[in-house]
Amino acid sequence: MLNLADKISDIYPNLNKTSKLIADVYFKDSTLFLSKNLQELGAITKTSGASVIRFCRKLGFKGFKDFQIACAQEMPNKQDAMVDTIINTNDEPTSVLYKLQLSLGKNIADIGKTIDHKSLDAAVDLMRSAQQIYVAGEGASGLAAQDLFYKLIRSGKNVNFVQSSHIALEQVANINKEDILIVFSYSGLTQEPLLMAKQAQKNNAKIVAVTRIQDSPLKNMADTVITLPSNEKLLRYGTINSLFAEIFASSLLYLSLISPNLEELNIKMKTTQSLTNQLKV
Repeated sequence: MLNLADKISDIYPNLNKTSKLIADVYFKDSTLFLSKNLQELGAITKTSGASVIRFCRKLGFKGFKDFQIACAQEMPNKQDAMVDTIINTNDEPTSVLYKLQLSLGKNIADIGKTIDHKSLDAAVDLMRSAQQIYVAGEGASGLAAQDLFYKLIRSGKNVNFVQSSHIALEQVANINKEDILIVFSYSGLTQEPLLMAKQAQKNNAKIVAVTRIQDSPLKNMADTVITLPSNEKLLRYGTINSLFAEIFASSLLYLSLISPNLEELNIKMKTTQSLTNQLKV
């Protein structure tokens, strides 16, 4: 029995231009046909919801729902066969370069669509009013947390971050209602950041979560959420799109925070530069 990809390949030469656009998107990322509605798929494929339905019927399905069911039934096999979708076994370095460029470009576009503007404004307001900013993250998300920590040092804000989760938990025990905790966790499930968030909640401190769009314990605890696209599996060869998105969020929060005070910050940076220049040969 032919799978969906084979069925589409068989009829592809006879498809009209509109249906080929839909088929091309399916070949690129079939999961979109499970996670998106007809209107969204119409926009993604640069066609329409009605065109997607007609495409499904050309494959022998009664409509879009039947197509989705067939797609879902095949999905477990695809998940088993592929851990990460960016590269393949036979890719040359130049192919990896091209694929990574496309993947990160799409990631940037997805981030822009996923982040809620009101939530971003709320997060920046909390950062501006906070006496102290605690930053947390574990594993690869800890790199994004550390990135924000280094950036915030330049802003003159009181900021706390340590890589050791044990020391970080001891630090956050002193957090209070005048402070905020910014937690980076792509999954929203990692134990150490969750423990810190629970303590912050207990101490009546505000929590900003930088995490993927799916519901999670971290997302439910946060006062405001910087939502990231869920375009990378939790099981993957390396944190590529997820870490890129978290670093993007770090830069976004930092630049939004400092934008009203650029003149003052320029003076501070000149002082910092004169100090660090003494360390250079």
